Amino acid sequence: PPFISHLPAFRQLVEDFSDVADFLLVYIDEAHPSDGWEAPPMGPCSFNVRKHQNLEERLGAARKLIEHFSLPPQCQLVADCMDNNANVAYGVSNERVCIVQQRKIAYLGGKGPFFYNLKEVRQWLEHS
Repeated sequence: PPFISHLPAFRQLVEDFSDVADFLLVYIDEAHPSDGWEAPPMGPCSFNVRKHQNLEERLGAARKLIEHFSLPPQCQLVADCMDNNANVAYGVSNERVCIVQQRKIAYLGGKGPFFYNLKEVRQWLEHS
């Protein structure tokens, strides 16, 4: 998935701002399943993930991600349910950053992969 290429920068964001923010990574429906619209391989970062047929498969794919790219302990990983509530509610499509403050969306980043901008997120966190 394209997000894999952003994981090192995301990890650094978590490490730099975990004292002022809680981080949650939501694994959503696979954007480029091997049995669907598959993305070109990205070298050693590539994964062969089929379209999730049930929550167990989605959780397995999320675990596979964590096995290869460990997240800092300050970031929790969860999986969207099979009706894709989080994906639909936040208009994610591939990847997106959302900052919630006092139970309201304070920042909603652009949709990935083209408008996903962790530098903008960093600036927002630095000035909040």
